[in-house]
Amino acid sequence: MNTSSLMVEKHPQSRPVKKPRNRPRRDLFHRLTCRAQRVSLAFSLAVSGAIPVPVAGQGDSADEYELKAAMLYNLTQFVEWPASAFPNPKAPILLCILGRDPFGVSLSSTVPKDTVNGRPVLILRTQREDEVRSCHVLYISTSERKSTAQIFSTLNGSSVLTVGEIPHFAARGGMVQFALEDQQIRFDINVDAASRAGLKISSKLLMLAQIVKEGT
Repeated sequence: MNTSSLMVEKHPQSRPVKKPRNRPRRDLFHRLTCRAQRVSLAFSLAVSGAIPVPVAGQGDSADEYELKAAMLYNLTQFVEWPASAFPNPKAPILLCILGRDPFGVSLSSTVPKDTVNGRPVLILRTQREDEVRSCHVLYISTSERKSTAQIFSTLNGSSVLTVGEIPHFAARGGMVQFALEDQQIRFDINVDAASRAGLKISSKLLMLAQIVKEGT
């Protein structure tokens, strides 16, 4: 994938230190980072069967997307890609956002410096469908809902984990679909679509999901 037209999100800790006059902004970012890390931990515990993954307040979109950002990142820990999906053993996992990004700073705050199975996670943002085949996780924004069939066709034969929250996303060929139900984040998984892409999803994750068949 030609990353020249992609927006690469660096880890917040890699940003230069701000001058003292911007301290309130730094403090706000620090609070958001800590909050996102707690949400990420909550999801990890949920996958291990320890706790549920609730949204803090009804209609609180900030809390909702903090949790979804944590879930999106943590998917990288419960999915196994074929070796052919990476150019070398240390190549990064590319977590891509296609279309409008609903996560704000939540996603970049969630992704730590630590590696996943020896690989760093790199966040990329793009508006171009022809650049997504080299991604490993692809969040397809609701802004792209009219193009999902074309996007899936473009990805045919690749090992890209597709994630979205578009209605009927999993039933139409997406692999992981997020949904908000009774202040809980639910996710549906299309195992057949993941298998066709050569992806192995952890049984711990599957236990928490609703398994969806295409066309249902």
